[in-house]
Amino acid sequence: MAKSVLIIEDDISLRNALREIFEDMNYEVYAASNDNEALAPYSRTAADIVVTDTYMPGKDELETIREIKKEFPEAKIIVMSGIYKGEWDFFQVARYLGAIACLGKPFESDDIISIVDFPLDGNESENTA
Repeated sequence: MAKSVLIIEDDISLRNALREIFEDMNYEVYAASNDNEALAPYSRTAADIVVTDTYMPGKDELETIREIKKEFPEAKIIVMSGIYKGEWDFFQVARYLGAIACLGKPFESDDIISIVDFPLDGNESENTA
């Protein structure tokens, strides 16, 4: 069975770049510009991994993680964020809510590839590139 990934990213350039990276890795790719758009295809065919931006129009920063984990507790979620430093440790909270790895933007394609290789083996990634 082919591995699958759901990409939730409102920036079309990044979404397309991620799509290309995962297709090159032989993943079946589902992509959406927001979590409302994403949950419909995810509910039909749960992806092995969900790679999601956290700051999208109309959403609380961590709402996407909560919604996916509520519907699909087994989901392996990797969060991406360009805003992750401040008064509270954003990535720590994301992990508490169920994210298995966090990736700071901007990042290189090798960064996402190295993070994604671990969750399917059942290992958690501590990468906060």
